[in-house]
Amino acid sequence: MSPVKLYKKLFSLYGAQGWWPVRSEFKGRGYHPNVFGLPKTRKGKFEVCMGAILTQNTAWTQVEKALTNLFNAKINTPEKILKTDNETIATLISPAGYRNQKTKYLKNIAQWFIDNYRKEPSRDNLLQVKGVGRETADSILLYAFHLPTFVIDTYTKRTLAALKIFDEKTPYETLRLWFMENLELSVPLFQEYHALFVELGKNREYSKLFP
Repeated sequence: MSPVKLYKKLFSLYGAQGWWPVRSEFKGRGYHPNVFGLPKTRKGKFEVCMGAILTQNTAWTQVEKALTNLFNAKINTPEKILKTDNETIATLISPAGYRNQKTKYLKNIAQWFIDNYRKEPSRDNLLQVKGVGRETADSILLYAFHLPTFVIDTYTKRTLAALKIFDEKTPYETLRLWFMENLELSVPLFQEYHALFVELGKNREYSKLFP
Protein backbone atom coordinates (compact mmCIF):
# COMPACT_ATOMS: atom_id res chain seq x y z
CA MET A 1 0.00 0.00 0.00
CA SER A 2 1.41 3.39 -0.99
CA PRO A 3 1.60 6.32 1.47
CA VAL A 4 -1.12 8.10 -0.51
CA LYS A 5 -3.52 5.15 -0.42
CA LEU A 6 -2.83 4.58 3.26
CA TYR A 7 -3.60 8.20 4.06
CA LYS A 8 -6.88 8.08 2.15
CA LYS A 9 -7.87 4.92 3.99
CA LEU A 10 -7.07 6.40 7.40
CA PHE A 11 -8.87 9.65 6.63
CA SER A 12 -11.95 7.75 5.46
CA LEU A 13 -11.97 5.93 8.80
CA TYR A 14 -11.40 8.83 11.18
CA GLY A 15 -11.69 12.19 9.40
CA ALA A 16 -9.99 15.42 10.46
CA GLN A 17 -8.26 15.23 13.83
CA GLY A 18 -7.28 18.81 14.70
CA TRP A 19 -3.93 17.82 16.13
CA TRP A 20 -1.68 19.22 17.80
CA PRO A 21 -3.92 20.60 20.57
CA VAL A 22 -3.19 24.27 21.37
CA ARG A 23 -5.32 25.29 24.33
CA SER A 24 -3.80 28.74 24.58
CA GLU A 25 -5.26 29.57 21.15
CA PHE A 26 -8.27 27.29 20.70
CA LYS A 27 -11.16 26.69 23.08
CA GLY A 28 -11.71 23.51 25.05
CA ARG A 29 -8.98 20.89 24.85
CA GLY A 30 -7.31 22.73 21.97
CA TYR A 31 -8.16 20.39 19.11
CA HIS A 32 -8.85 22.29 15.87
CA PRO A 33 -10.14 20.05 13.02
CA ASN A 34 -9.63 21.59 9.57
CA VAL A 35 -8.09 24.71 11.11
CA PHE A 36 -4.44 24.76 10.08
CA GLY A 37 -1.78 27.34 10.80
CA LEU A 38 -1.99 27.04 14.57
CA PRO A 39 -0.22 27.93 16.72
CA LYS A 40 0.17 31.54 15.66
CA THR A 41 1.47 33.03 18.90
CA ARG A 42 4.74 32.68 20.74
CA LYS A 43 2.91 31.20 23.73
CA GLY A 44 1.15 28.67 21.52
CA LYS A 45 4.38 27.58 19.87
CA PHE A 46 6.03 27.05 23.22
CA GLU A 47 2.98 25.13 24.43
CA VAL A 48 3.61 22.65 21.60
CA CYS A 49 7.29 22.43 22.57
CA MET A 50 6.35 21.65 26.17
CA GLY A 51 3.84 19.05 25.06
CA ALA A 52 6.39 17.40 22.77
CA ILE A 53 8.74 16.95 25.74
CA LEU A 54 6.07 15.86 28.19
CA THR A 55 4.51 13.26 25.88
CA GLN A 56 7.69 11.19 25.70
CA ASN A 57 6.75 7.67 26.88
CA THR A 58 3.46 9.02 28.22
CA ALA A 59 -0.19 9.04 27.17
CA TRP A 60 -1.51 12.40 26.02
CA THR A 61 -4.22 12.38 28.71
CA GLN A 62 -1.44 12.57 31.30
CA VAL A 63 0.30 15.33 29.38
CA GLU A 64 -2.90 17.37 29.46
CA LYS A 65 -2.92 17.16 33.25
CA ALA A 66 0.69 18.31 33.44
CA LEU A 67 0.07 21.20 31.04
CA THR A 68 -3.02 22.23 32.99
CA ASN A 69 -0.91 22.40 36.15
CA LEU A 70 1.73 24.53 34.41
CA PHE A 71 -0.88 26.89 32.94
CA ASN A 72 -2.73 27.23 36.24
CA ALA A 73 0.55 28.10 37.92
CA LYS A 74 1.27 30.56 35.08
CA ILE A 75 4.53 28.79 34.31
CA ASN A 76 3.93 28.48 30.58
CA THR A 77 6.58 30.63 28.90
CA PRO A 78 10.22 29.71 28.33
CA GLU A 79 11.32 32.56 30.60
CA LYS A 80 9.14 31.34 33.48
CA ILE A 81 10.27 27.74 33.00
CA LEU A 82 13.88 28.85 33.32
CA LYS A 83 13.22 31.04 36.37
CA THR A 84 11.23 28.43 38.30
CA ASP A 85 13.06 26.00 40.58
CA ASN A 86 13.26 22.38 39.46
CA GLU A 87 11.22 20.92 42.32
CA THR A 88 8.26 23.18 41.62
CA ILE A 89 8.20 22.21 37.96
CA ALA A 90 8.73 18.53 38.77
CA THR A 91 5.75 18.56 41.09
CA LEU A 92 3.52 20.23 38.51
CA ILE A 93 4.42 17.84 35.71
CA SER A 94 4.24 14.67 37.83
CA PRO A 95 1.21 13.30 35.92
CA ALA A 96 3.38 12.96 32.81
CA GLY A 97 5.96 10.79 34.56
CA TYR A 98 9.78 11.00 34.60
CA ARG A 99 9.32 14.28 36.47
CA ASN A 100 12.95 15.08 37.25
CA GLN A 101 14.23 14.14 33.81
CA LYS A 102 11.49 16.04 32.00
CA THR A 103 12.04 19.10 34.19
CA LYS A 104 15.60 19.29 32.89
CA TYR A 105 14.42 18.70 29.34
CA LEU A 106 11.81 21.47 29.66
CA LYS A 107 14.52 23.88 30.74
CA ASN A 108 16.69 22.79 27.83
CA ILE A 109 13.91 23.33 25.30
CA ALA A 110 13.04 26.66 26.93
CA GLN A 111 16.57 27.95 26.38
CA TRP A 112 16.62 26.60 22.83
CA PHE A 113 13.26 28.30 22.14
CA ILE A 114 14.50 31.67 23.37
CA ASP A 115 17.59 31.37 21.20
CA ASN A 116 15.78 30.19 18.05
CA TYR A 117 12.23 31.55 18.12
CA ARG A 118 12.84 34.40 15.68
CA LYS A 119 14.61 32.34 13.04
CA GLU A 120 13.73 29.21 11.10
CA PRO A 121 14.99 26.42 13.33
CA SER A 122 17.38 23.77 12.10
CA ARG A 123 16.59 20.09 12.70
CA ASP A 124 20.26 19.35 13.27
CA ASN A 125 20.48 22.15 15.81
CA LEU A 126 17.35 20.99 17.61
CA LEU A 127 18.65 17.44 17.81
CA GLN A 128 21.65 18.77 19.75
CA VAL A 129 19.35 19.72 22.65
CA LYS A 130 19.56 17.13 25.43
CA GLY A 131 16.20 15.45 25.78
CA VAL A 132 15.19 15.98 22.15
CA GLY A 133 15.19 12.90 19.96
CA ARG A 134 14.04 12.56 16.37
CA GLU A 135 10.34 12.17 17.12
CA THR A 136 10.32 15.11 19.53
CA ALA A 137 12.32 17.29 17.13
CA ASP A 138 10.07 16.52 14.18
CA SER A 139 6.96 17.15 16.28
CA ILE A 140 8.26 20.58 17.29
CA LEU A 141 9.30 21.49 13.75
CA LEU A 142 6.05 20.28 12.15
CA TYR A 143 3.52 21.52 14.69
CA ALA A 144 5.14 24.55 16.34
CA PHE A 145 7.12 25.95 13.41
CA HIS A 146 5.11 24.57 10.45
CA LEU A 147 8.05 22.98 8.68
CA PRO A 148 7.34 19.93 6.45
CA THR A 149 8.99 17.05 8.27
CA PHE A 150 7.26 13.73 8.92
CA VAL A 151 6.84 12.49 12.49
CA ILE A 152 7.39 8.78 13.07
CA ASP A 153 6.01 7.41 16.33
CA THR A 154 5.26 4.00 17.79
CA TYR A 155 1.79 3.95 16.24
CA THR A 156 3.26 4.61 12.80
CA LYS A 157 5.74 1.76 13.17
CA ARG A 158 3.04 -0.64 14.37
CA THR A 159 0.77 0.25 11.48
CA LEU A 160 3.45 -0.24 8.85
CA ALA A 161 4.45 -3.53 10.47
CA ALA A 162 0.83 -4.72 10.55
CA LEU A 163 0.56 -3.99 6.83
CA LYS A 164 3.92 -5.73 6.25
CA ILE A 165 5.28 -2.62 4.53
CA PHE A 166 8.21 -2.31 6.94
CA ASP A 167 9.51 -4.26 9.89
CA GLU A 168 8.85 -2.61 13.25
CA LYS A 169 12.61 -2.33 13.79
CA THR A 170 13.17 -0.32 10.61
CA PRO A 171 15.27 2.80 11.38
CA TYR A 172 13.43 6.05 12.03
CA GLU A 173 15.05 7.94 9.16
CA THR A 174 14.20 5.20 6.65
CA LEU A 175 10.53 5.48 7.54
CA ARG A 176 10.58 9.27 7.61
CA LEU A 177 12.12 9.49 4.15
CA TRP A 178 9.67 6.93 2.75
CA PHE A 179 6.81 9.27 3.55
CA MET A 180 8.60 12.47 2.58
CA GLU A 181 9.79 11.13 -0.78
CA ASN A 182 6.37 9.76 -1.74
CA LEU A 183 4.08 12.56 -0.59
CA GLU A 184 3.67 16.23 -1.33
CA LEU A 185 5.75 18.22 1.17
CA SER A 186 2.69 19.67 2.86
CA VAL A 187 2.51 20.73 6.50
CA PRO A 188 -1.29 20.21 6.78
CA LEU A 189 -0.97 16.77 5.15
CA PHE A 190 1.88 15.69 7.42
CA GLN A 191 0.06 16.96 10.51
CA GLU A 192 -3.16 15.18 9.62
CA TYR A 193 -1.38 11.98 8.63
CA HIS A 194 0.51 11.74 11.91
CA ALA A 195 -2.66 12.43 13.89
CA LEU A 196 -4.51 9.68 12.02
CA PHE A 197 -1.80 7.17 12.94
CA VAL A 198 -2.24 8.19 16.56
CA GLU A 199 -6.00 7.72 16.41
CA LEU A 200 -5.66 4.32 14.77
CA GLY A 201 -3.06 3.23 17.29
CA LYS A 202 -4.97 4.42 20.34
CA ASN A 203 -7.94 2.31 19.26
CA ARG A 204 -5.80 -0.64 18.11
CA GLU A 205 -7.91 -0.94 15.00
CA TYR A 206 -5.23 -2.13 12.57
CA SER A 207 -7.56 -4.75 11.12
CA LYS A 208 -9.67 -1.96 9.61
CA LEU A 209 -6.87 -1.27 7.13
CA PHE A 210 -7.26 -4.66 5.48
CA PRO A 211 -9.83 -5.33 2.73
